[in-house]
Amino acid sequence: MTDAVDLHCHWLPNIDDGPQDLEDSVAILRRLRAIGMKLVVATPHMRPGLYDNTRAEILAAFERTAPQLGGDPDLPAVAVSSEHYFDEVVYRRLIAGEGLPLPGGRAVLVELAGTASPAGLDHRLADLRRRGLLPVLAHPERYQWLWDRPELLERLIDSGTACLLNAAALVGSNGHRVQQCAEQFLERGLYHAACSDAHEPDDVTAFADGLAHVEADYGPDEVEFLLRSGPSRLLAGHLPE
Repeated sequence: MTDAVDLHCHWLPNIDDGPQDLEDSVAILRRLRAIGMKLVVATPHMRPGLYDNTRAEILAAFERTAPQLGGDPDLPAVAVSSEHYFDEVVYRRLIAGEGLPLPGGRAVLVELAGTASPAGLDHRLADLRRRGLLPVLAHPERYQWLWDRPELLERLIDSGTACLLNAAALVGSNGHRVQQCAEQFLERGLYHAACSDAHEPDDVTAFADGLAHVEADYGPDEVEFLLRSGPSRLLAGHLPE
């Protein structure tokens, strides 16, 4: 596959827990291009108290960095968004138009707390949809409160929330329990796209291994869905069918 899309990657340097220099950023992008990624979206954390990035700061970092890539043909095209930690502060930013949606401005990447379902989650996601933003849930396989209750995730999907698989989870990058959950969600057809969520160059290897796992178990059409048609629909603000 030569024109795949990675919607969630921490390649932008020196802004969160991703690479701290341009050399590693370029290495991540070069490896992603080598396995077929045509477009890679930088999604730095927006998580007050841990990564205090604002929309303006993320855009400024991207605008400083993108020209340094120099049109290298061995690199994918790049774009910028954010991984929005869905607490009260960031929720209010999103409602006020101070978040950073995915390219096209029709969908927004959100990250939830791992141990318990956030209070008022359904209402807050509905607020995003009323403002024309499709919520895209980052790595639901990591949320412990979903591990034994996939019906909760199905309910979120039924109400209009998309789910993004961190493909490396399928080969144990986040532990055995997360791997089991990712496999269960994939079997149930609960993912609408896949991503690398790469923070360092070696993460791309685990991403590629996870995609190979998908292809071996579900065939190349599923990989095509997760990396091409699914992302295309999400960027247009629609749940993939």
